[in-house]
Amino acid sequence: MKIAIKQIDAFTDIPLAGNPAGVVSRADELTPEQMQRIAHEMALSETAFILPPSVPGADLRIRWFTPFAEVPLCGHATIASFHAMAEEGMHGMTELGTYSFALETRSGILSVSVEKTRDSIRTFFELPLPEFVRAGQYKLDIMRILGISLEEFDNRMPIVMEHYLYVPIRRLHTIFALKPNFFAMSQFLANRKLLGLCVFTTETIDRGSAVHSRFFAPAVGITEDPVTGSANGPLGVYLFERGEVLPTGETIVLTGEQGDAIGRKGRVLIQLNVQGDRVEAVHVGGTAVTILEGDMLIE
Repeated sequence: MKIAIKQIDAFTDIPLAGNPAGVVSRADELTPEQMQRIAHEMALSETAFILPPSVPGADLRIRWFTPFAEVPLCGHATIASFHAMAEEGMHGMTELGTYSFALETRSGILSVSVEKTRDSIRTFFELPLPEFVRAGQYKLDIMRILGISLEEFDNRMPIVMEHYLYVPIRRLHTIFALKPNFFAMSQFLANRKLLGLCVFTTETIDRGSAVHSRFFAPAVGITEDPVTGSANGPLGVYLFERGEVLPTGETIVLTGEQGDAIGRKGRVLIQLNVQGDRVEAVHVGGTAVTILEGDMLIE
């Protein structure tokens, strides 16, 4: 069987930057086992498979696979998927304009909007609102895993976890210089059923950015993810809840930086819909570039 597949760099408009994802835009005939084998062959952090919906109220469905496991949500591969579909004129996106979709995922039905112009395709999609739990008890483990000292934590903000562990760091240069122990990190995350570890700082490269981060998920086969939408969205919520981002209206748009430390510069737009001191919804968005397309032969 021959499968059409693309490789797309997401959260960037520059080829060979941002975060690369594989996209199979017509995956109806594939089994989960075949999807996993394709993702393993692509050897990217995630490969997305676009399918018909299986529940009422959804327009389409996406499944995401790392080289070793299926994951419930992936930000950059979602941006890449809708970029591919808009390029191909799928799901009614034949003309320039703005389109809305209800996307079925293992994390629920999420809203997606796509703005297709002559110059770019920009996608925003909803993330589930995070429910953070304080995780300061892991500070000594984190010091050992990341090879940092106690003074390098940003003690204005707590370590928290949800699906990921979020670790605030004081200085940008500390984040750039990290040399994690990935074997120890993989064991630590797997034993606590955490999918990844995000280190971040409010000291940024670009003046207009709100946060700079790196993201590691060795327990699911991703040593370092260049640009992670599913981590940046909750980071925006975290910063708002901690008072690091001041309300400027009912909609706040932040920029998250990631990937610079490994030569894959990417920028994530984080949109918060707020009422008073409460975040009602969070979306992440960005653009993408197709760098490779062709056919893959599978059994």
